[in-house]
This record gives sequence, structure tokens and C-alpha cells, in this order.
Amino acid sequence: MNRLLLVPAVTLVAAQYAVASDFQTLEQAQQRLYPGVKLTPADFKLTPEQFAQLKAEYKVPSFRPQVKAWRVEGGGWLFLDQVYGLNDVVTYLVGIGDDGKLRGLEVLTCTDGYCDLYSPSSAWRTRLLQVMHGRWDPAEKVPVVSGATQSCVHVAEGVKKMLAIHARFLPN
Repeated sequence: MNRLLLVPAVTLVAAQYAVASDFQTLEQAQQRLYPGVKLTPADFKLTPEQFAQLKAEYKVPSFRPQVKAWRVEGGGWLFLDQVYGLNDVVTYLVGIGDDGKLRGLEVLTCTDGYCDLYSPSSAWRTRLLQVMHGRWDPAEKVPVVSGATQSCVHVAEGVKKMLAIHARFLPN
């Protein structure tokens, strides 16, 4: 009986180390990707058929069919998304040009201890720049980052998903 009482206490102690950090605000991330440009909200929802097709064809996890997006004045799009990290949810923003290439990636929130891996000069982020939609393997696209491999691969999967949405499912 006494052993069972310790389980919740151990869970609480372990949970305190997985605190999420705000790395930057949405507005800061938007300005890093498209500085000084007017953004027009353009949220939309994928149909059930599109949502199923996205997951089946591109083999990427998706939380919900709602897409948070902005149209960029002069061309391009911004998409706000979330993916699972190792033990948390990572919130990130991607900029995609009208040519369909990834313009940039900015992480807004992540778990303490992993935020340094999301700096703009990180090798795994650099490897994603200029990538286009397709059936590429995120695990092969990003280099292994000790201690954050799953988070990096999951963000790469999210980028692949957003590139597919941009290429295949934008509303008229």
C-alpha cells in the first residue's frame, strides 16, 4: 500500500522538469520570417477527405484539420502549427514562399533544456531551408541532434505537413 502512495509524488517531481519555455512571441517570429510586411489572416479548415489524404499520402501526424495561416503581402504564407516533441508539444511557425520552398522556421515554445537546439544557426534547421513539398523522409533530412532527436524529427515532419498543405490544400 505504501509503495502506491509514492507513485503520484514521483510523477509530480518528474513533471516539474518538463516545463515549457516561451522562446519568442508569435509577432517576433513573424517579423523574423517576413520583416515589416503586412500579414492578412487566412485561417481555413481541411475537409475530412483532405485531412485523411494528408495523413495517408505524406505519412505525417496531424492534430487537427484547422490551419492557422497568414497571407504575406507581396507573396508567401505563414503557418502556425504544433507537433509533439519528446515529452511536450512544440509550437512553431513556418514561412513558405509562393515558389513552394521553405523560407524559414521559427520555434515559439519548447521544453526547457532543448531551446538552444532551435537557434537559427542550428544545422538541422538549416537543412530544411529551401526544401519543397514531397514524399521525403524527415528522419533522413535532419541530422541527429543528441538529446533532441525526436523533437527535431517531429518538427521536420510538421514542416513536411505544412509544405503539403501549401502545395495541395490552400483555399482559392
